[in-house]
Amino acid sequence: MPFTEVKLFFQEGNSDKVYYAKIVPAGAGVFDVVVQWGRRGSTLQSGKKALKVPLDKAESTVAKLKREKMNKGYEEMTGSVKPAEVAPPMGEGSGSKAGGVRKRVGRVAQLLNPVDIHEVEALLNDHKVVAQQKLDGGRVLCHIDNGEVLPTNRSGQKTTMGGGVLKGLIHLPNGTVVDGEVMREETGEVYWLFDVLEFAGEDVSGETYEQRFARLTDEIEPGLSEPVRVLETATTPKAKRALYERLMASGAEGIVFKRKDAPWNAGRPSSGGTQLKCKFVASADVLIVENAGNAYRMQVYEKGKLRDVGNVFSGTTNESRAALDAQLGKGKRVVAEVRYLYATDSMNLFQPVFVRSRTDKPEKDCTLEQLKQTNRDVVDHD
Repeated sequence: MPFTEVKLFFQEGNSDKVYYAKIVPAGAGVFDVVVQWGRRGSTLQSGKKALKVPLDKAESTVAKLKREKMNKGYEEMTGSVKPAEVAPPMGEGSGSKAGGVRKRVGRVAQLLNPVDIHEVEALLNDHKVVAQQKLDGGRVLCHIDNGEVLPTNRSGQKTTMGGGVLKGLIHLPNGTVVDGEVMREETGEVYWLFDVLEFAGEDVSGETYEQRFARLTDEIEPGLSEPVRVLETATTPKAKRALYERLMASGAEGIVFKRKDAPWNAGRPSSGGTQLKCKFVASADVLIVENAGNAYRMQVYEKGKLRDVGNVFSGTTNESRAALDAQLGKGKRVVAEVRYLYATDSMNLFQPVFVRSRTDKPEKDCTLEQLKQTNRDVVDHD
């Protein structure tokens, strides 16, 4: 008998991706839920969302996956509904038509692509690039309309902000749109601005970033009140290097690079782009102890006893997952190298990425003492 299978797609702007889920037999009376995902037309990644479960559990898992994806803007492929040959523009694709997605009322944020640490040196020396601290806050764009402030998230959907932040923007000209991140500091919320897209009713998103940032400092900043501030921006190689060294020394999350001559563009490019981020990542050796169905459970030793430090899936491949599952299926634990941004207050790894299995490392090296936490504060200006 055929088992449940769903095929979904998402198309909008730079996104053109698919997600498949199906039930397959995994033994006498038990089933796996196998999923595939990735850019349409490319080699898809694969994994499992349920392992050796009864059929009713597998069917409920597929139904939940379908519901979650469709709430995020995916559409189901049917005889009459198929992906377009080319993804439609932002605001016209499947993400905008999905009933579960909140209405877009503002601009979609410009997002950054990552670069590795070995690429930083060239960016520090490039006179056409500026640098800023990478913040670990909430992205918010604020629209000033007839004396009121409308905050929206990175997807252009209405969000909320503290009243103090809103008051700090209220004196800006009508028809102004600014972009920044809300950080929680000891004194409360602070809204750090790093871009302006409209000023006094004029669309300035087509100007270069250098011109837009000059507007931010010369025309926007004088009208701001606490707790709204403009983020420090280093514009010369010497100033960028000084900022980079301060960020590294303070244990900050990372650094952002933006081309001076680039206009603002919504969304995230499929690769490269004019706005880049480098995270100051750490690495640790952990024990992979279980395939939890949607990620691999990690543990380390704390005073001789194993404790959880989160789950990891990013960085795994079809091949590495097969190798991990083979070892776990034999009842073995796997020592693995994992990169991560920082350890949270509860010592879970934040944004872990699987690097490789480590057959050369003993289990006893997987200790809690390896893990590092981070400083999320905005560094002081020189």
